[in-house]
Amino acid sequence: MSLTNFESILYNQIMFSYDENFFNINKRGVIMILDERVNMNFNQLNDNDLQIAHFVNNHIDLCKNLKIQDLSQHTHASNATIHRFTRKLGFDGYSDFKSFLKFESEKKNQLPSDSIESFRQEIENTFSYLDRIDYELLTNKMNEAGTIYLYGTGRAQMNVAEEAQRILLTMHKNIIILHDVHELKMVLNKTVPQDLFFIISLSGETFQLKEVTQLLKLRQKYFISVTTMKDNTLAQQADYNVYVSSNTFYLNDGTDYSSFISYHIFFETLLRKYNERKEKEELK
Repeated sequence: MSLTNFESILYNQIMFSYDENFFNINKRGVIMILDERVNMNFNQLNDNDLQIAHFVNNHIDLCKNLKIQDLSQHTHASNATIHRFTRKLGFDGYSDFKSFLKFESEKKNQLPSDSIESFRQEIENTFSYLDRIDYELLTNKMNEAGTIYLYGTGRAQMNVAEEAQRILLTMHKNIIILHDVHELKMVLNKTVPQDLFFIISLSGETFQLKEVTQLLKLRQKYFISVTTMKDNTLAQQADYNVYVSSNTFYLNDGTDYSSFISYHIFFETLLRKYNERKEKEELK
């Protein structure tokens, strides 16, 4: 008996991303508060800035009440360095930075303990992230592309790529799934500048991603990463990054589990935005 598409998606949620579990440093679904800011401004940050960000991310409750002199002692960075760091992340100064930490940490502490409510909030968080996407940019890139390539870093990510292929085929484009780095190398010689790549990852830190991103950047290929809200190398290397919400939780046998429903929501939303612009004749 064949499964419906919805049944297939639910079935795929029981598949675990074995290759990424080792790299998922944010234990028990804790979202690092500064990660989006760090990813967005990564090219401006030096080693001292990254050290400060790492300390703050791991000591939010402490840092949200620290004076700049105290943070300076903890991070071995000068007051001026910390002030410049906050400005690089888009804050008016250290006071504005501390206010942000207090506000965001309070939001994170409001996560519900009920599993259904937690899942509902995860979906709501995903739509909150999706509201920030530049759909005009993405749909323009998709419209210009003759071929769209999808690459997933693990079994569950490949399931997302397969469902995304089904969704995007309605655009009447060539939609190709790349199963490994060898297939990526094979197609790179045949691609044209307008072709588009989606790299789907949970942590953005798997060992094969370094080679994948190096190959794409060496050939000057435009690629979009789809990751969770974490400070990760893939998001920093991508031409454009899409964030979704997927909080890891632990089953009663101690196994950690991550849902990929939010990834499917992103590709469904992307198709709807593309179709919307087509109907308005904004895309030729």
